[in-house]
Amino acid sequence: MNSSISSSTQLLRSQVYEYLRKQLKNGELRPGMFVSINKMVENLGLSRTPLRDALLQLQVEGFVTFLPQRGIKINELNPQVIEDIYEVIGALDSRVLISVFEKLGPREVESMRKVNEKMLSAAQERDFSKYWELNSKFHGVYLNLSRNDLILYHLNILRQRLFGFGEINWGNRLINLNYKEHLRIIDLIQKGNAIKAANYIRDVHVHLPFHLSKETG
Repeated sequence: MNSSISSSTQLLRSQVYEYLRKQLKNGELRPGMFVSINKMVENLGLSRTPLRDALLQLQVEGFVTFLPQRGIKINELNPQVIEDIYEVIGALDSRVLISVFEKLGPREVESMRKVNEKMLSAAQERDFSKYWELNSKFHGVYLNLSRNDLILYHLNILRQRLFGFGEINWGNRLINLNYKEHLRIIDLIQKGNAIKAANYIRDVHVHLPFHLSKETG
């Protein structure tokens, strides 16, 4: 594919994604609602053909469902979809951690520790937008050391689905559990045990008891 065409498609996708994300954040849209293509054409200043191409790409990535004559439906994240996404994230995350493990040093470990503390503070303030941004930053400490652009692309898409298009507001018990599991990941990295750290992410960390997500105590 021509690189200029590919770049143009990604730019359009990004424009549409940010528009939908903003609408979700300000409450004008909710998962399950429909978006008028005509309204998007007007608000984004795009012609229908490139807009349709961008929306079809978002459909492939799981964000929306394209329904002719009805518009675009924002896909909902039910518990099973969330668990499926986390399972894939765990598999990809753990693979990356093993591949970059030798690049992790005291500076990276300290960065992860500081971000984890900030996550806890954000959760206590019920600022979940910041919480999920920091969560991605925590894992990004090691993910950004990878040169595997394909894995990183898919991880980014999956995290966008969870944290950009989803409304995940955890209760205190699940927040504390996530905090402690991050500490365990840090501890395993400090001890130099790549396999145990990767296995912990894949087999434990992404299998949180989501039935606790709505609890506040």
